[in-house]
Amino acid sequence: MGWTAATGGSFMDTEALLLGATLYLWQMPHFFALSYMHRVDYQRGGFAMVPCLEEDGEKTANLIVRYAWYLSTIPIIATATQVTSSMFALEGIALNAYALTVAHKFRNERTNANARKVFLTSLWYLPCLLMLFLIHSKVWHEDKDKDDAIAQFLSDQIRFIQDSGRGLCVHEAILPRLPKGKDACPVTVVSRQSRNAIQEASATVQATAETVANSAKATESNASSNS
Repeated sequence: MGWTAATGGSFMDTEALLLGATLYLWQMPHFFALSYMHRVDYQRGGFAMVPCLEEDGEKTANLIVRYAWYLSTIPIIATATQVTSSMFALEGIALNAYALTVAHKFRNERTNANARKVFLTSLWYLPCLLMLFLIHSKVWHEDKDKDDAIAQFLSDQIRFIQDSGRGLCVHEAILPRLPKGKDACPVTVVSRQSRNAIQEASATVQATAETVANSAKATESNASSNS
């Protein structure tokens, strides 16, 4: 809803789907860890939380790890769909590596202390992920309404941050040494290859559909002539 309200786009836009998926997946480790820490209180209150329905917390831990892995794919998908730059995928690996480490630690040793680590990690994880999403979004490269001073100001600031970050990127540093047209970043290369494959598949499907449609029309025409 936030995306559609801010941009006037559709709730089926890739950006909207990715944001919705992020919030949906993030809440699972967050609330499972919270409910595990306070499972006794939830049980006393009559709430049928997952940790209240088991003795060893194994299912709770497995759910936390599972959704942590699901969540770790968001930066990669955002890059592959050209919603963000490749740096979001690279920085997301570091961010998710820590979150996954904490989640696996809780699964290996199911204690309130480890559950608290998962919960506390989730508190700073989400704003960090969304901030990286914002910084690396390609929406800032689109033309802005010059009459919208706030949008123009934000766009200028984000571009400044992006330009500053490029100075720290190893891939960007070696780009001048490569032949013209070559890309040093492996994430960008894979993303481009995936996009080209999707475009080729789409063209093939469209051509096949046109062939089938033409064949159907020819069959109908012949049937009409014979009758």
